[in-house]
Amino acid sequence: MYQGKGGPQREAKTFVWLIALCAVAGPDCRAARSATVLFCPFDSLAGWSVRTVGAGEAKIEARAEGNPCLAVFAHRASVLLSRRLPVDQLRGSRVSVGCLMRTEGVVAGPQKTSVAKIHLAVVAAGRVEHFAARLGEDSRWGHQGFTVDVPAEAERVILNLGLEGCSGRAWFDQLLVRNDRRGVYPLDLSPVANASHDQLGLDAFPQGTIQWEGIPFQIADPLQCPGGDCLRLKGIDHPDWPAATAAPIRVGRGATDIYILHGVLGGRQKSPTPCAMWTARFAGGHDAGLSVFEGRQVGPIGSTEDLENWRVAWRGEDETGRPITLGVTRWRLYANQPLLELTCRAYHGAPPVIVAVTVVEEPPPSEVESEVESFDEMGEAAGDGALYP
Repeated sequence: MYQGKGGPQREAKTFVWLIALCAVAGPDCRAARSATVLFCPFDSLAGWSVRTVGAGEAKIEARAEGNPCLAVFAHRASVLLSRRLPVDQLRGSRVSVGCLMRTEGVVAGPQKTSVAKIHLAVVAAGRVEHFAARLGEDSRWGHQGFTVDVPAEAERVILNLGLEGCSGRAWFDQLLVRNDRRGVYPLDLSPVANASHDQLGLDAFPQGTIQWEGIPFQIADPLQCPGGDCLRLKGIDHPDWPAATAAPIRVGRGATDIYILHGVLGGRQKSPTPCAMWTARFAGGHDAGLSVFEGRQVGPIGSTEDLENWRVAWRGEDETGRPITLGVTRWRLYANQPLLELTCRAYHGAPPVIVAVTVVEEPPPSEVESEVESFDEMGEAAGDGALYP
């Protein structure tokens, strides 16, 4: 991380400008109510205000592996992107800000702050505190970030990144802002729903939002979803049904656990092969998988017995009084990167029926200490590189 040379420098004018710039920035459509506050893969500049002073530009371009990222160029200039964060999700919490960054030929300007940066301005009680991670010269792709304790009386929180008063190039990708709370997010399955419960011969079916051990599941509304209220995949008795989800199920946030509300039609007591296989794709390009075996990770629709990793979560009855049930499987994830999307495909077994999926994000662990600098509203240093665990 670039630390600069010499004593503290004044940057009040710059930060006043950044705050004024963000006054017109709109809310982010991907903002969540807890845990992940913002995840930006930089596939567009939507939601950002861009200010260029001098010769420079900001644009979206492809990384070597083809994924998009933000590219910023400046020649003795400032190119900064800004947006206002939802302060109600940040007040009174410890907030972590992290991003992948790369620099090339960054020549620092006259001030200590005149390099590539990720910056957070917190407005509270008539004062502005500034926190930043900075990078200069040449560096490979790597994670840069910091944590901040946002006061309960915070009025505005503004995020900025780019090049300030310097020359060179910088790239940014996979920006993630998280608080220290627990997030629970029912996913929208309507884009991949391909059947209604009555097509499957189920006289009873959950509707709206149901709860199981504090986890909400949102059931697709067949009146608003042309595909129906569930996802069915092919199986031994139904080889003509779809083999996989028609499209990825979008997530776009941090995730530690996935809860799947599902069952199989028919089913075997134990199976040597999985009936379905899930894939989770994370930012950074790596995947994780879950193989769903009958008798362990999923049970027949109508079974009232819990299994190794399938707990009966919803019960109903058909016209004859026979039970109709669905169970929940928990999928624990071990990844520090945001979860981009989920897919599911049938393998060899009874036909799986997926009704709802909910992602849970537990509070992030404390980050490794990194040196960051904070400034008051006049640009004076608030300390010699305060440490935030």
